[in-house]
Amino acid sequence: MTGIYSDANNEQEWEFDDPRWYEKIPNWWDEKIFVPPNGPEKEKQRKFWVDHGQNLLKKKIINTKLNMNKVKNLVIFIGDGMGISTQMATRAYIGDVRSELSFEKFPFSGMSKTYCINYQVSDSACTATAILSGIKNNFNVLGLTGDVNLRNCTAQQDKSKHVDSIFKYAQDAGLSTGFVTNTRITHATLAAVYAKSASRYWESNEGVPDGCHDIAHQLIHGEIGSKLDVIMGGGRRSFLPNTNVNQNSERGFRTDNRNLIDEYKENQRKQFKRFSYVQNRNELKAIDIDLNDRILGIFAHSHMEYQMLSDTNIQPTLTEMTAKALEIMKKNEKGFVLLVESGRIDHAHHQGRARLALEETVEFDKVVDYVNNITNEEDTLTIVTADHSHVFTVGGYPPRNRNILGVGDFSRAEEKWFFTLNYANGPGHKEHAHPTGGRQNPRGMRYMDPFFRQPATIQKEEETHAGEDVGVYANGPYAHLFSGVYEQSYLAHAMTYATCLGPKYYEKNVHCTDGAAHLSYSSVFVITVINVIILL
Repeated sequence: MTGIYSDANNEQEWEFDDPRWYEKIPNWWDEKIFVPPNGPEKEKQRKFWVDHGQNLLKKKIINTKLNMNKVKNLVIFIGDGMGISTQMATRAYIGDVRSELSFEKFPFSGMSKTYCINYQVSDSACTATAILSGIKNNFNVLGLTGDVNLRNCTAQQDKSKHVDSIFKYAQDAGLSTGFVTNTRITHATLAAVYAKSASRYWESNEGVPDGCHDIAHQLIHGEIGSKLDVIMGGGRRSFLPNTNVNQNSERGFRTDNRNLIDEYKENQRKQFKRFSYVQNRNELKAIDIDLNDRILGIFAHSHMEYQMLSDTNIQPTLTEMTAKALEIMKKNEKGFVLLVESGRIDHAHHQGRARLALEETVEFDKVVDYVNNITNEEDTLTIVTADHSHVFTVGGYPPRNRNILGVGDFSRAEEKWFFTLNYANGPGHKEHAHPTGGRQNPRGMRYMDPFFRQPATIQKEEETHAGEDVGVYANGPYAHLFSGVYEQSYLAHAMTYATCLGPKYYEKNVHCTDGAAHLSYSSVFVITVINVIILL
């Protein structure tokens, strides 16, 4: 490949064709493992790109049909913190930048705007509320309207300020409902399924004002939480009294001396439900689907361990939890609504640990692929999105064949190499700072270590979210509704329309009573006009 290597100001250039060009840059590795940039041989030919473009075009023309079937099953995937830069870096991490994640192959995609009504950059509480309820609200607030301020217990008790998630609509219609996560089951994204809380941090009763139920209590005893068929993740601590101490000397968080796990079991018995409470992978695998209608699986005191670092003999994978959840929920002939969250993508980014974030995204990609393969796109709508992004960048001019985690470009101003992956803020700043000023030379740094922190421009105890739009990927009936750029709250409206769930006016929509199938654009236009007239 012919080309030029240059610094940002074009002060000096080297031809890539010179196999010794890297020797002209100081501070390079002793191993001299770097090779001149070179793409695959086939990509050098004009024919490759012509064929690639034409084949993709033909595939889209022939295969892209507007599926107007009524949705029986809805699966919502949320990659917490999985911004576009994380997706691109994951492609490079798993093989090459030309790789595709499973959901990037879905026929329809769009972009959603992630801000809260009072913050430009959002958190997972306001974003999950928007995604699941169709109402934007305030930073750190769950399931309540935008006129409820953070920690306002009085406003939380006002039912006129409560907003309903699609999970309530599904339960009202007799569908099975549940969620799977690798975070605490009381964490923000999942709590938006079932809780109304003026603070996402009111996970247990500790510190919660009198008169307001904490999130764990609402999961066990609330209108929506008590009816969920599948609950899996971590976070045992919010359900146990602080007098309860486990084998690792970890105490429960509850100060009311209540054991909500025992209360869950008692509630299920009173409802004559067949259920299992499980705490590890072997117990999960041993569940007899024919003898169970509900599962409560809590696999960690707090969040579950990162997949890369977990003991697979003890902790189930996200895919294993999801597989068991689907086995339970598919028993309902009316259908189901399932939320699957990969929450530790977000946590790894907050810690500045890019490799862990990418590994979590790889696992997320696997579970999406698994579900897409075992469900039927004729009656199952699958939505994949993120709640927000992170200040995570892929920068410099790294050659195609470089390890995405390593150095990829050279700063002539500093006479040092720098990493391709960086954060705008976070704990990685201090770790890369040189004692006499500037930054350390990355030579010899162990960047493949999962605990390695990528550099950060601004020192902060924890890296922050970012405010840009995030991707939305859809497959199945009415997937075309998710094209374009829109408010994040639109997702709930499109999902309730497609599933014929929710407010009464959806019952009059043509597709909810008519057995529509794959239709042409003209037919879609006619049905859309009819539905709009009905709504008006």
